[in-house]
Amino acid sequence: MNLREMQDRAVGRLMSTRIVTDLKLGNVTLEQYRTYMSDVYCYALHSSQVIALAGSRLVLSHPPLAQYLFRHAEEELGHDKWAASDLANLGFSPSEIKKIVPSSPCIRMLGFEYYYAAHANPIGLFGWMFVLESLGGKTGSGIAKAIDQALRLNGKATYFLEGHGDADAQHSEDLCAVIGESVTSPEDVETFLYTVAESESLYCDILDNAFHAQPRSQEPVAV
Repeated sequence: MNLREMQDRAVGRLMSTRIVTDLKLGNVTLEQYRTYMSDVYCYALHSSQVIALAGSRLVLSHPPLAQYLFRHAEEELGHDKWAASDLANLGFSPSEIKKIVPSSPCIRMLGFEYYYAAHANPIGLFGWMFVLESLGGKTGSGIAKAIDQALRLNGKATYFLEGHGDADAQHSEDLCAVIGESVTSPEDVETFLYTVAESESLYCDILDNAFHAQPRSQEPVAV
């Protein structure tokens, strides 16, 4: 597996979605970003749990991968609060944040994560992590700046993207190293490659859902 080429291909596919290509031109609406961050909040709520769950199933068969997942699960703790803070700055009240329901593609992605973490080959979770860490590490900071400028957020409401842009670059490097060293059997490689492709598609669906978001109100952004 050439993980660097896979990273570039995954990022290229996600960056070619309509919402991102529009963003490059400075075109993004408040509701598109609200919709996207609502899904981010929903999957951030589950990240630590699903990663630790997969780790628990790899303790005996793949100890280095289990150790990596447990460390990463701890690092992900509280990231839902980053997303909640951004949503508050986008005009959501605390009660509205608690009532957020994931979009259909986000629900499918969550189900996909839990299926591999709890039932199928837990190596599959590395495919999902590989896609998200690659995207955050290579594009998170740039996308955060573009959104901030397009929506005139005055440096607010992009904490989650900025934070992951800074952290995911190193996470992506570490993840590539551990995958290269420990995902080696034909069965594990097949599972990993499949879940990379599926995770790319699911995340593109989340971005496409945000692209089609309609304004919910004319409320100003909290600044």
